[in-house]
Amino acid sequence: MAELTDLKIAAETADARPDAPIRVVYVMGAGRSGSTVLDTILNNHEDVIGVGELVHLFIEGSAQKENCSCGDARDACEIWKSVRERWSELTGRSSITEHERLMTKFTRVQRLAIPEWHRLRAANPDPDFAECLKQTHATYQAIAEATGKRVIIESSKNPLRAKLLSLTPGLDVRLVHLVRDARGVAWSRMKPFAKSKEGGVPQDIKPKPIHISAGYWLFMNFLSEQVRKTFPEQPSTRIHYEDFVSTPERTLKEIGEVAGLDYSAIADRLLSGAPMAPGHLYAGNRVRTAGPIKLRSDMAWAEKLTSKQKRLTWLLAGHKLRQYGYDRQPAPQSQIETASNDSLRNAA
Repeated sequence: MAELTDLKIAAETADARPDAPIRVVYVMGAGRSGSTVLDTILNNHEDVIGVGELVHLFIEGSAQKENCSCGDARDACEIWKSVRERWSELTGRSSITEHERLMTKFTRVQRLAIPEWHRLRAANPDPDFAECLKQTHATYQAIAEATGKRVIIESSKNPLRAKLLSLTPGLDVRLVHLVRDARGVAWSRMKPFAKSKEGGVPQDIKPKPIHISAGYWLFMNFLSEQVRKTFPEQPSTRIHYEDFVSTPERTLKEIGEVAGLDYSAIADRLLSGAPMAPGHLYAGNRVRTAGPIKLRSDMAWAEKLTSKQKRLTWLLAGHKLRQYGYDRQPAPQSQIETASNDSLRNAA
């Protein structure tokens, strides 16, 4: 604990400088891995603002499609109104259309993302890249000024965006690679959702086939690993959502060491069953609009997926699942819940 306290003091001293870089803790990995829940919980630290999937901020019309997690419409939320206004002042642009084009050019994950990956390099002479870096920094500067927070948590998950942020001057980026069992991701992506502004679903979501989800899971985690390898000097870690649920105090300590923050008080609140306030997450899973949340295990896939679907997922992604420490036969739900309860008792 002394080591973490020293790290926190050093970080606060550095952040006090007028020219200090803006610290961003970026959560990357596959969608449906629990990033919105993680972002919400991390947001409850007094020095932090969690913004959710910020990648949606500059999509035309997004402000009218959903609500902020605070409950207000995005275009009525004072935080996001201030961020957009300040961003326009910093960039000299009144329209977000150009930024949306730049984000598509440099960070859109499509096919194998090879062109986008190679465009994201410090020596890229393309004027568009220089403008993209400028506008990207302006986004985080606007957030820092609007909220008064010294650390921004973003859970857009897109590894190409993580690479972009890591190349942006004036940002101090810390990386969290979030992994969830591919079978859980596949089950979640099989569920359809109808469009609902109040429910946090901006458009109808169609179910995805198992083989598509397994390939998606492999690719997004591969890209996340490559980002960490590309920037070995940056503080980073890989965490498992299942570990976060069963022993949240350990996972929060690990994230805190990367972020330069002490999350012990948040861990105590979480283990006591206290609800976590949703804050101002701009976009993310629909749970962000449901009010305060509590951490819970989600192993429904173990019962809901058919044996054939489980075998197919393991056939396609089993080699990477084994590498990440997952078993072909997962622990029963009751065992996971017992581990979580034991963690609570040991912390008491």
